[in-house]
Amino acid sequence: MNSERTQLSRYDLITYEHLLADSVKSIINFSSYSLYFPRKIQSLEAVWDAKEKKLLLPLVMNNKFYGQFVARGVSLRAPKTLLEMLPAVATLALEKIQGVKSSITNAQNGLFTRDYLYHATNRELRMIREGFHPSGEPRTAGSEEYRASVGVVLLDLSGLRSVATEFGHLFAEELAVQFADALSSIAPEQALVCNSAEYEYAILVPAGTSSVCRKIAGEAVRTLRSIQKVHDITEHRVGVDIAAGYAAFPQDFEGAQFELNSNEQSRILLGKARISAEVAKRLGELLTIPHVLGFTRLLHEGGTVREVLPVSRVVVDVGMSMGAREGQRFSVWSCNYDSKYADGVSPDSLIKRHPLYKGELVLMEVRETESVAEIMHLGDPTWAVAPTDTIKLLPEEKGIGVAVSQSSEEEQTDALTGLYKHRDFIARFTKEREQTDSFALALIRLSRMPHDTGGAGEQILAEATQLCRDILGSDMIGGRYGLNSLICFYPEGKPEFVQVLFNELCVRLLANLGIEAAVGVFCYPYLDYRKGDALECCLKALEYAMLLPEPRVGILDSLALNISADKLYSKNDSFGAIEEYKRALLADEDNTMAWNSLGVCYAGLGRKEEARKHFEGALVRDAHDTMALYNLGHISQTLGNFNAARQYYDDCLAHDAEHFFSLIRLGQVNEMENDFATARMFFEKARALEENKPLVERNFARLCMKEEQPDKAREHLHQALLYNPQDAVALELMARLYLDGGEDPEIAEVLARQAAALRPDFKGAWLQLARALEACGKKQEAHQALVKAGEL
Repeated sequence: MNSERTQLSRYDLITYEHLLADSVKSIINFSSYSLYFPRKIQSLEAVWDAKEKKLLLPLVMNNKFYGQFVARGVSLRAPKTLLEMLPAVATLALEKIQGVKSSITNAQNGLFTRDYLYHATNRELRMIREGFHPSGEPRTAGSEEYRASVGVVLLDLSGLRSVATEFGHLFAEELAVQFADALSSIAPEQALVCNSAEYEYAILVPAGTSSVCRKIAGEAVRTLRSIQKVHDITEHRVGVDIAAGYAAFPQDFEGAQFELNSNEQSRILLGKARISAEVAKRLGELLTIPHVLGFTRLLHEGGTVREVLPVSRVVVDVGMSMGAREGQRFSVWSCNYDSKYADGVSPDSLIKRHPLYKGELVLMEVRETESVAEIMHLGDPTWAVAPTDTIKLLPEEKGIGVAVSQSSEEEQTDALTGLYKHRDFIARFTKEREQTDSFALALIRLSRMPHDTGGAGEQILAEATQLCRDILGSDMIGGRYGLNSLICFYPEGKPEFVQVLFNELCVRLLANLGIEAAVGVFCYPYLDYRKGDALECCLKALEYAMLLPEPRVGILDSLALNISADKLYSKNDSFGAIEEYKRALLADEDNTMAWNSLGVCYAGLGRKEEARKHFEGALVRDAHDTMALYNLGHISQTLGNFNAARQYYDDCLAHDAEHFFSLIRLGQVNEMENDFATARMFFEKARALEENKPLVERNFARLCMKEEQPDKAREHLHQALLYNPQDAVALELMARLYLDGGEDPEIAEVLARQAAALRPDFKGAWLQLARALEACGKKQEAHQALVKAGEL
């Protein structure tokens, strides 16, 4: 084992400073402490200042000087005796930290262990989930502490197995260490590179979105695939086939997965990245980014036909674990040209390199890792769907299914249920909708019966269908939308009337058949939607219905559109979200959530005046809306109007005396006006609420720095980083303290780099990085950091 990879560094003392302080405090009581990293080695003996009650304790282990631990408020009864023993106490504390680091670090390659990966992922998930909780800050403009997402990039190194078999285990392990070193060098500063399993590495990316993970995964694959090691005996240059998958929270989660605890979610997130890596390994060069695939792209790029069944059905290798659901439609493509399409085409023709369209299919039964699908359409009847054909997800409004079927075959209904097949229903619906000016389209999702399969399941579906007809009447036209879902056309588009009918349907399904149902309904006409948008709108309404209490009937309205826009915003599609929020306001201009959310979107795009107008729009409609009051206060603060900001924050506190972020902002406003005593009073009130402790400590630290109390500022920053090691602002402030105090600039450089990596748009981090690089003599890099700061 290579123990050098688990040896302590000065930066480790900052990471584990709480353990260091606890160890020292078990021997000596002190009121406060801080760490110093002088450029030159100081005294190796403990120094006691009785007048100031300050103790300087050298941190030395294995003849290496790490820094000084400064304890304040210390009383020593026998200073001469204790001073001789205290350096040994500090050494024991360092050895304890060494043990902790060794327990979470792989001694062979220096990467973090799988258990620590789960621990760190769990911590990131809890921070994100805090924003979902009512007691946390609502989604507000410019929130410094807002952690929107976390990503995991997983690299499949299973090719090392064959290397171990052919060239020996030691050779394979040495190659794996080279991969680990390369991965650590290209990973962002804030990322954690870990061993997630045998022959598998993972990169945890705090605040990482799908696009960020995609870039990291692409660079990682290119770098690792370029590494080759020469075998001493055979002189073979040995490399490994590397593939990467990635997933992000909350973008790649849906439905009930959000209700699971964070420990379970951390495993699911890693599992999603692993599934993506497995598919990326299988498809390789066929992917848009060769050997790299994200979970969000699985259905678009990662599906294939596994088996062809009788009666125009196939088994495809997409399932619930990949986000598939009943009713989704896929186009089928093939590079196997054993048909008339290949006649006369030379083997080296360009056409050979591209797949050709075969047809379309719809998922009928979705299982965990595979699905049964029905073939809806063949582009050429002589060219049948075959195993290994590629399938790609179609948008809801695309595909042959949305057009009137031109087939000469008669539309047929199922003999048992009386329902149309999905393809035939779409064709019938397309005809019927053109003959009426008002209609309702409903998607009914039925709960699965755990012990009912085969014919029994079909019988229950038939009974549910009959219940629909009993309530909706003979005018209803029904079809299948997967094995546990129905789709209904009803020639009546009045929402109030339709709501009553489907409420009764849900109640009777539960009472008579024991089936829980959720119904998404679109009533035409509505806003500027076309008749062809009905199915897409139904899906939005169904997502809304799934969130409602029983009876779960969701009609596409302002709230449903608001939820649809929230989903777009969570996927970083701000412009799509803006359009959807605007539709929500067209439907109900008193929807204050939409007003606030629109303001947040505009604020995120830097259009603060437009944001302010939308926050004011929310306040006009609800004078007691604390979210609007807070957002207006924050926008006024960023625009430099402190008087208006103070008034909005005061109004917010008048409606909610424990509004944590209003207290924090009021403290910041007073701090900017150099009223430090009042600022401290508001920060103390915020601390008493015991919310978001890192933010409180960080603001105290900044206040202490302005009051020229660097030692107290350092203590607060240590606490802030203890609560949240990924706090970019706290890292920047700590780097500034080290540089202002003339301490080790290399430590300041590491801190500033991490802050800049966590928040690339944070100008202060780049400025401190430039200072640190200058102090380290890296003038060229310092200039580049200054240029980057000047661009912000």
